[in-house]
Amino acid sequence: MNASKHILVVEDERIVARDIQRSLTDLGYQVPVTAATSEQALHLVGEHCPDLVLMDIRLKGNVDGIDTAALLKAKYEVPVVYLTAYADALTVERAKATEPLGYVLKPLRPNELRSAVELALCRHGMEKQLREREHWLTTTLSSIGDAVVSSDDKGLVTYVNPVAEALLGVRQPQALGLGCQQVVKLIDEQSRLAIEDQVTVALRELKSVQVEGILTSADGREHLLDASTSPIVDERGRVLGAVMVFQDVTETKQIQRRLERADRLASTATIASGIAHEVNNPLAFVVANLAFVLDAVRSFKASASSAKLGPIDGWCDEVETALTEAQQGAARVCQIVADLRVFTAIEPARSSTGLPSLRESVDVRETLDWALDMATSALRFVSIVRVFEPVPKVTGESTRLGLAFVNILVNAAESMSAEGHEPRRVTLVTRTTEEGDAMIEIRDTGVGMTENVSRRVLEPFFTTKETGRGRGLGLSICHGIISSMGGVLELESAPDHGTVARVRLPARTKTISPVAPLISDDEARGYVLIVDDEMMMRSVLQRVLGKQHILTCPKTSPEALALIDGGMRYDLILCDLMMPLLSGPAFYAELVRRHPDQARRTAFLTGGAVNPEILEFLHSSQNPCIQKPFDSIQLRDAVCALVKELGVIPRPELPS
Repeated sequence: MNASKHILVVEDERIVARDIQRSLTDLGYQVPVTAATSEQALHLVGEHCPDLVLMDIRLKGNVDGIDTAALLKAKYEVPVVYLTAYADALTVERAKATEPLGYVLKPLRPNELRSAVELALCRHGMEKQLREREHWLTTTLSSIGDAVVSSDDKGLVTYVNPVAEALLGVRQPQALGLGCQQVVKLIDEQSRLAIEDQVTVALRELKSVQVEGILTSADGREHLLDASTSPIVDERGRVLGAVMVFQDVTETKQIQRRLERADRLASTATIASGIAHEVNNPLAFVVANLAFVLDAVRSFKASASSAKLGPIDGWCDEVETALTEAQQGAARVCQIVADLRVFTAIEPARSSTGLPSLRESVDVRETLDWALDMATSALRFVSIVRVFEPVPKVTGESTRLGLAFVNILVNAAESMSAEGHEPRRVTLVTRTTEEGDAMIEIRDTGVGMTENVSRRVLEPFFTTKETGRGRGLGLSICHGIISSMGGVLELESAPDHGTVARVRLPARTKTISPVAPLISDDEARGYVLIVDDEMMMRSVLQRVLGKQHILTCPKTSPEALALIDGGMRYDLILCDLMMPLLSGPAFYAELVRRHPDQARRTAFLTGGAVNPEILEFLHSSQNPCIQKPFDSIQLRDAVCALVKELGVIPRPELPS
């Protein structure tokens, strides 16, 4: 075992040096050369890299053995055992400063020499392994992506890895010896109160603890940390200290909250779409029947007036007023339902006739200018700053996008309406992102929002306004409009620091050909098949369309399909989408398969898309779609226009 160990003897007495060399060789060590001076020792260590140096303290020359050992330790980390005839206190203290592995007094005995050398080599090997382990551990802790802070059993910092240094804004030398509570100060995200030092808790309870809190770094930035702290206990149960491992979860939490908010919005949108559908069917009865009765009362009133029936005349006035008020109330309900449909952002946009609206090329900056003009009244005491950089055109509807911008601008103005609030400034910024999207920012200097309000502000029906001052659909509708264009609306706000509304819209990638309008004032009489499971809806359609067209109104969609299978042909088929037995899309699919000529003559009635199948069908269908509730006059005009556009099928006169 000793044959592989190389020892250098540094001794200025040549006879003593040779004697030690011979003794070590007899013991099985390699001692090829000896040194007499400090200079020779430094040179030979550099050349031979010995495992151990036996160093005489008293060397000839200006540099003695202790100073030479210090140089060897600093440059080569080679272990040293001192050989000396001197053991005075001063010499021993100087020697201890160089951390030798042994101190042997002359004259040397072979057994003592062997024991000193063996112990020194063994100790050096163990210390080397320990240093390598410590280096490996330190390198590992420095390389991992989590922040690590360790302490002793008193809670004083013993180690801070680079990730922790970056988060805390403090270097390890500054933190060593400080209490962990002085270095890692966490506060509760909600209450903003200080969280008890987790190292103290782990050492007191002798178990791992986990907490989430906000850390303010030295540069003033806030980081949301997920911290886990555990006591360090050895195999004998002794508590050596504690280690805290923490991650910066700020971005992860932001993404999680955005996903949760998107999930809530999606769920609410589904509910809103269902409500819109359920309300629209009975609302269509109400609106159409009110229009019918109001028209009848006005006709009767005109007749009564010409006949000079005074009392009847007054009664007609009261009925007309009541019906007009009811019609206005129904119109308000219609608007709320329309707002809900816009919020859901899942149905294709439709014109007032129910036909697909044109998706146009939208100039964002022109739309912003239009929105500023529309919001002039709300912004009359506000300074407007435009920072417009070039942005690509986007695909959508400029009017709806403009209304979204108006809503955001009005909200910004209202946030600065408090008396004495200064400055009152709205900054509009447009720029192109690295991905080529259009980015619009609307920044205000208003009162800002708390985090709780920011999280909920895009939810439908959520409002901070007083009761009666708003329905809480404004920003949720903006979100729906922007989402329907493939964009994203994000809000960044803090109390007393204003709000930034960021709208990101994808650049227009293709040109969409305009659809020629079908509406015409000319009337055409046609054979119309009504396919709707709602008896009251069939009655309304008969009442509105029956005087002009020849209507067939079976009770179910299978009955309607049987009529066509039997040879009946219709100039126009008005088909509801949501029906039992055979839904609108399923009915249409059968027409496409069995009677494609009738499929081309089908228009759909809908109170809202409430399931993915209907939604997909609406997006893919090229057939006209009429939204419920509908205005009686517009419905008549739309049906006449469709019959005229499609053409009347030549047929022998059929019985009514």
